[in-house]
Amino acid sequence: MPILDVRRHAERATIPGTSALSAAGRAMAGSLSGTRYALVVASPLPRAQETARLIGGGLDGTEASLLPDIGGAELFGPIDTLVAWARLLAERDELRVFADQQLAAWSAIARRVGPRDRVLAVSHGGIIDLPAVALGHSLGRALAGPAFGHCEGVRVTYAKGAATHIELLRTGT
Repeated sequence: MPILDVRRHAERATIPGTSALSAAGRAMAGSLSGTRYALVVASPLPRAQETARLIGGGLDGTEASLLPDIGGAELFGPIDTLVAWARLLAERDELRVFADQQLAAWSAIARRVGPRDRVLAVSHGGIIDLPAVALGHSLGRALAGPAFGHCEGVRVTYAKGAATHIELLRTGT
């Protein structure tokens, strides 16, 4: 069963022309390294790519599907819990379509490796939150807690091309 870890990028730098990540972001991502991944992909943004290299020990490629247009989270106001994302998902049909498209992208990435391999995909905030709560709901597991912070996300286990299990990946900070 392939396992897909989908994580949000680490904290970004605030000084233009420096690393895509802050020193704290690089340290956090580096502290999560050590897992052997058969495939490491990231969104096209430098902060996601640098996070993927630090956590996954390299970068096999970028995936445009990990940076779709969510319509701007600022349109929804601050969303700080997974339950709030779930409520928004239940209220807005276009967000359900978005979540389903993102889940299809995750599945396509997981299918690129063997049945016992692990994959790391690094993306962004609500782009992970929405499909994660949708998948949790479809698997009968309501996800709760804060929205995903830097380097947090989900681990999805697949069997025969379908997601069978989801768990939260928290950093503990």
